[in-house]
Amino acid sequence: MLVIAELMAGLGLLFVGLKAMSTHLQQATGRKVRGLLRRATRSPVTGLLCGTLAGAATQSSNAVAVISGNLVRGNAFTTRDAIPIVAGGNIGTSALVFVAAIDFRLLVLYLVGVVGIGFHFRLDRRQGMGEWMGVALGLVLVLLGLDFIKQAPRALDVAALALNLDSGVTPLVGFILGLVASTISQSSSTPTILVLALMQTGLLGLDDALCIVLGANLGSGFAAVISAGALRGTGRQLCYVHVLVKMVGCAVVGGAVLLAPLFGRDALAALDQLGRGEASLSLSLLFLTLQVAGALPVAFARGLTERIVAALSPPTVEDGAARPRFIHDEALADPITALDLAISETLRLVKLLPTLLPDLDQTETDAAGERLALWRGAASVGLAVDQFVAELIAAGLARDSLEVALHHQSLVENVRILQDTLHDFTEVVEGFDEVPPLAFALSESLRAITLSLADATDGPGEDLDLIIALAGDRSEMLNRIRRQLAATALDAGSDARQLLLATSLFERAIWLVRRSAIALRAPENEDNRDRPAASGADIKRVEADAHRA
Repeated sequence: MLVIAELMAGLGLLFVGLKAMSTHLQQATGRKVRGLLRRATRSPVTGLLCGTLAGAATQSSNAVAVISGNLVRGNAFTTRDAIPIVAGGNIGTSALVFVAAIDFRLLVLYLVGVVGIGFHFRLDRRQGMGEWMGVALGLVLVLLGLDFIKQAPRALDVAALALNLDSGVTPLVGFILGLVASTISQSSSTPTILVLALMQTGLLGLDDALCIVLGANLGSGFAAVISAGALRGTGRQLCYVHVLVKMVGCAVVGGAVLLAPLFGRDALAALDQLGRGEASLSLSLLFLTLQVAGALPVAFARGLTERIVAALSPPTVEDGAARPRFIHDEALADPITALDLAISETLRLVKLLPTLLPDLDQTETDAAGERLALWRGAASVGLAVDQFVAELIAAGLARDSLEVALHHQSLVENVRILQDTLHDFTEVVEGFDEVPPLAFALSESLRAITLSLADATDGPGEDLDLIIALAGDRSEMLNRIRRQLAATALDAGSDARQLLLATSLFERAIWLVRRSAIALRAPENEDNRDRPAASGADIKRVEADAHRA
């Protein structure tokens, strides 16, 4: 029981430590890592090297894939560019297996003391130190977990277990055990470390370990696809890159072991010789060889890899909608041009607003799913524009440009809130089994005014004046409708309550349309200063109405 307890404790500390270290390291160096990955797309070699460094630092090939996937979706680079980075991330994770092969118990004890003293003196409260203290704590937990795992098998009856293992662990059984273990743990390094601990006690030989590690390597690729869940399009493509790296690595190493006797060679003996007879070093080299053998072909044949993963997971509507058309990181070097690009991107988002609302005259079955994808994509672009403008402001602008940037930042925020409001309104309207006349009228009216706003982005200023007038105060009429609905809500059931919510969301959307129209007017236009935007109190009142509904 003590052996099982130590193994469970070791695995728990290992998983928690890896998660903490990866999370805090991403927060501490996230922008630097992203910048490093952006510059790594010049060639497959630099992509592999940077991916390896990122994988070694985070000890999570999934984290590297997630960062790369976000950059692909943000149009920083393409799936083809990200393939070497993801492949290199797998190589970097082999560092953990090499660490596990070292006797570091004394180092762990010192690290526990140093980190504990650091937290006692509140070093984590100091500016710039909090995330790094989290990284240090995660590293301590990882090393402590590895030590528990390595120490646990030493209390076993080696002789008795060796007899059972000799009769029960066939190559196929070992391969399946590794496959299942890595699929459950979502990591190929964790089962490899367990095998390493068993090899150090003499329970397993290198030939048995080979089959288990091959299965674990392949299983971690499948685990990445399973963990992706309902993710589709380009977001899932990098998961298939994982699978290809693992499959190619297993095929190359497994094939080399099987074919070596035909040439009078013994692959395992050669591996043991490379490890100088030390089981831990030999296994670490085997794990590294698996990652390198899979990563190199996938990275250098990235054109073929891209075609394979694109066929397995074609780009979706959301992928297209989530890709900015104008802004890009290189434009930040020229602030004036970058600001113009941000404005163009925001105007494109305004033109997409009508697509977030249902056309109730149409009965397309897949329209709801397409609208959801468009909303997610537009929301992603809106966030990207907001961050882009914030970086421009932080970089320092001339006074005139700064005023325009601040004004535009307000417009972007308003458009993003309007996107979410239109999406919420659409969900309420589509929630009716049969759309009531009032909901139909509200939806068509809102769709008409957002279409007018979209058209006005290319028209004269008078068009915006007309929208501002049309989107004027209608609170008395809407309040009367809400009072009537509230009076019947208790008897009429959920439909009346949904109508009440739809009315509040409609009013909020109209105010936001008006604010957007006012913000779209040139901020230096003196003739427009007598037309104030909707006050914060107005917006809060509308939000309170929606909340009460």
